[in-house]
Amino acid sequence: MNQPIEIKDFATTIDQNLEPGKVRIIVIDGNEGTAHITDAPEHGKTIIQTAKGAFARVDHEIGFKIKK
Repeated sequence: MNQPIEIKDFATTIDQNLEPGKVRIIVIDGNEGTAHITDAPEHGKTIIQTAKGAFARVDHEIGFKIKK
């Protein structure tokens, strides 16, 4: 997983960000007028946090599945 990247070109399309085998998260912050993209973990939860109404951080809660 990478640090969220700010999308500078708002003409960017969903097709341009599709990557086979990956789940990606796009956060659009109307208060700050920004957008960010990040990868989701293969297994686990992704939590988007805000502070004072603006996008502040991404937390990943990752678990490991044990096959039996």
